[in-house]
Amino acid sequence: MTTYNSAYNECYPFSGDTCQFALAANTALTYTVPGDNTVRYRVDFSFPVYGNGDVWVGYNVAATSPAAGTITTNRYIELRPDVRYVRGGDVLSFISNEIVANAGFSLLQLPN
Repeated sequence: MTTYNSAYNECYPFSGDTCQFALAANTALTYTVPGDNTVRYRVDFSFPVYGNGDVWVGYNVAATSPAAGTITTNRYIELRPDVRYVRGGDVLSFISNEIVANAGFSLLQLPN
């Protein structure tokens, strides 16, 4: 596990725990963060900046895409998050209404 540190201005080490994925349209994928809830991580998400990159991410809930013409208030589901904090055992869920290639994230373990 790569430990989080930022000894240099906004510079972080490469992570030994990364995940790369591609989504099929309307098909959720899930990932369980390694470790138990005493282990904390910084998770950096990376999504395509071109075309089909509308990825909804659920945190310990199933990610869903809103239907056209609706407003939803589902908690812990965000569109294209950037950097978040998670614990071991948390489940991340990913979904898009389109095919999405070349997405991923990296985990850096936070100090206790």
